[in-house]
Amino acid sequence: MPAGSTHKQRLAWTTTRTIEVCGITIPVSESLAVARSGDAGWNSHIAGIRPNSGLKSAMKSILWPFRRASENILGHQFLQYTLARWIRKYANDSTAFLECGPGDMSLRRFLPKSIAYNAIEFGLSEFQVRRVLARDPRVNLVLGTIEAIPLEDNTVDMVACVEMMQHVPDVDKGLRELVRVCKPGAKVMITVANGHCVKVKTKGANKHFVHLFTESDFRGRAERAGFKVLEHEQTGKWVPVPQYLIGGHSMHLPIRSTKEEDNCYFVYLFEVQK
Repeated sequence: MPAGSTHKQRLAWTTTRTIEVCGITIPVSESLAVARSGDAGWNSHIAGIRPNSGLKSAMKSILWPFRRASENILGHQFLQYTLARWIRKYANDSTAFLECGPGDMSLRRFLPKSIAYNAIEFGLSEFQVRRVLARDPRVNLVLGTIEAIPLEDNTVDMVACVEMMQHVPDVDKGLRELVRVCKPGAKVMITVANGHCVKVKTKGANKHFVHLFTESDFRGRAERAGFKVLEHEQTGKWVPVPQYLIGGHSMHLPIRSTKEEDNCYFVYLFEVQK
């Protein structure tokens, strides 16, 4: 990670473990079992770093803008714009921000430029390390899981979790961990897949989903963990276009329906109650 960052609210990870990737030192949670030191994570669902050859990195660099554009048009990137509205409303120069499961880390573009972008990720590719961590001194990333966040209690003001809760084995423990690391009154933005929507009933669930949530199920879990719902919406109209015609993506539109099964996503703004 770039040294000497002066960005505010850079969180201190409570771990002594690290891994060297592309000349960058990345902290690793004490509780994370990385499959193979240095070469862990050949599969995107194995913890660690996914190695990329020089050729593969070059190809990814060329294709990345096109992939991002297709995801913006066809995928669920519109969920980020709801979160961006809440970030603009609640974040400022003193906000300690944390994203869990950040993927390509694109949500950082909505943060105030003066604050650090803190994130915890299960695994990522060497390409993303070079593309983001090597270039953006605001990024403060640790390899770990939401079920054991390497932070002290009461350190975070705002959290974002985009489409990752359905992948967490012990989601209730993960929610309790968020409450633990958050300050009282912290804002927590979460999007989750509707596990019983028309898309899932038609195509089947993603093979890596651990949970198939209904709105009442996830809301109940969050409230029992210590969250209060401030805002909530259901959105994401699935368009059943053959995936081979659109590069393997599923197509979603930012359309809300009054029928729960017609919405692919639940979007929440919570406040931590302590």
